[in-house]
Amino acid sequence: MNPLISIIVPIYNVEKYIGSLVNSLVKQTNKNFEVIFIDDGSTDESMQILKEIMAGSEQEFSFKLLQQVNQGLSSARNIGILNATGEYIFFLDSDDEIEINFVETILTSCYKYSQPDTLIFDYSSIDEFGNALYSNYGHGSIYRQKDLCTSEQILTALSKGEIPTTAWSFVTKRSVIEKHDLLFSVGKKFEDTNFTPKVFYFSKNIVVISLRLYRYRQRSGSIMSNHPEKFFSDAIFVTYDLLDFYDQYKIRELGAVVGRSVMTTLASFPDSKKLYNELNPIRKKVFKDYISIEKRHTKRIKMYVKMYVLSSYVGYKLYRLVKGKHWK
Repeated sequence: MNPLISIIVPIYNVEKYIGSLVNSLVKQTNKNFEVIFIDDGSTDESMQILKEIMAGSEQEFSFKLLQQVNQGLSSARNIGILNATGEYIFFLDSDDEIEINFVETILTSCYKYSQPDTLIFDYSSIDEFGNALYSNYGHGSIYRQKDLCTSEQILTALSKGEIPTTAWSFVTKRSVIEKHDLLFSVGKKFEDTNFTPKVFYFSKNIVVISLRLYRYRQRSGSIMSNHPEKFFSDAIFVTYDLLDFYDQYKIRELGAVVGRSVMTTLASFPDSKKLYNELNPIRKKVFKDYISIEKRHTKRIKMYVKMYVLSSYVGYKLYRLVKGKHWK
């Protein structure tokens, strides 16, 4: 019998945190899952620590350990997808953790809502030592939703920043990914930006769980806290890929997601006129969709509309101050 969830864990030089991650898996109150560890060419002691922990523990879940030459997070996740056997797939970052009732809560919700396509859950932030941190990204009103949601509702919440774009913020049916050939863009940073909205679009019934089941570790010096100029091309690539997806399906909610992607990307690189020139045509193209969604769902739209409409890239520096500096 196949497990309920395949938990995909790419590993690259996380010797400080791999123990905490594995511990959160071993302590799960429900063992109906498999773990697929993908060593992405680690050069530290990550794999040695992992092997020692797994050999010394009496885990009641199955696991696989796959290895590849370093090709990045996207490639490792794709390898995990191809080797998954669970009904659902979940992407767990190797420096993060999950609550010990994660699998049990997902299982309960699956039974309650008759196997929804996707389940979304809230998260908490921790520092490098596991201490709780304040987080202001996501945590929107959508998490108070008690009934099944449609893909349009979830995309709307995504466009408003109520739900993280991160691939670790949801569990989705393996059939959704396989049927629509959904894979991460290999060799690109910000790979969640053009993957997560596609999953949500193809998920016709979605459960939102209000509990904070994921523990996201904020590390100093990480890619998400420093955006060097060398990643500009990646940011442009994933945004245009998402635009291509929008052009294919043409629904307003996707257009709004593209608009937010442009806004947050420019807010993350507020001093780049080059990036602004590259993404401004997209901003203009999805303007009506983005503003339409915001007008329907928030009363604080006037300031954000002005930021969106501003023709000068200076507007995005102001937008960053208004909306906050944390963009995952």
